[in-house]
Amino acid sequence: MRINIESVRKKEAAGSVKFDYTVEAAENGSYVSLLGATEVDLVRIRGEAAQKNGLVAADYEIEAGFLAECARCGRETRQIINVSGEKYIADKSGEDKDGGDFYVAETDGILELDDFIVEFLGVEVPYRYLCSEDCKGLCQNCGKDLNEGECNCQKTKKNPAFKVLDGFFKE
Repeated sequence: MRINIESVRKKEAAGSVKFDYTVEAAENGSYVSLLGATEVDLVRIRGEAAQKNGLVAADYEIEAGFLAECARCGRETRQIINVSGEKYIADKSGEDKDGGDFYVAETDGILELDDFIVEFLGVEVPYRYLCSEDCKGLCQNCGKDLNEGECNCQKTKKNPAFKVLDGFFKE
């Protein structure tokens, strides 16, 4: 979705442009790899572009709801990421960007919300997901899900490189 922010950019402008955009279900597939998800069911951005300090600034809230695999046990788990902030919008021509608080619009005077979402949601994506903070994961020997109970595997596995030291401390 594209938002025309040219009217806000004018020095005499006192208005703002509000936006509330939910990515269509058919387009959610493009966010699967960004989020590391198995299925994405919600990507939404809400906010307002207004003049601030003589420049256009966008206050935004991004919400993404999706299913992902737990990094420890492999179960599918529901995740929600919320991102909010404020960024100044600069044109690609570069006339008003001079710092790190700027989002550079590909087309002058147009805020492309899909690109905006990708840039700022992508920064907040964790490198792994857990079904719960106390997930016990899988047994490294038999593969049993330890969240469902203990397995019957031998708990102490010896490194074969140190086998020669087994009788070293015996009397």
